[in-house]
Amino acid sequence: MPALYVCPICKKSFPSRVLARDHVKTEHQDRVLEVLSQLPEYRIEALKKRGVDPENWAAGWLLSMLV
Repeated sequence: MPALYVCPICKKSFPSRVLARDHVKTEHQDRVLEVLSQLPEYRIEALKKRGVDPENWAAGWLLSMLV
């Protein structure tokens, strides 16, 4: 049985973490932007320098922290 990932905000289920992260990123954009607005600019720049999309990072963080 595959692991199900549940959106902590709307409780919708997804078969993979990537799909759940993309859902959080698109459907709950306000929460993602709220997380990004609380980060210092140098942290966002560090994410970009490492090749990480800050919006994907914030959506993944929300997914993992609100479970």
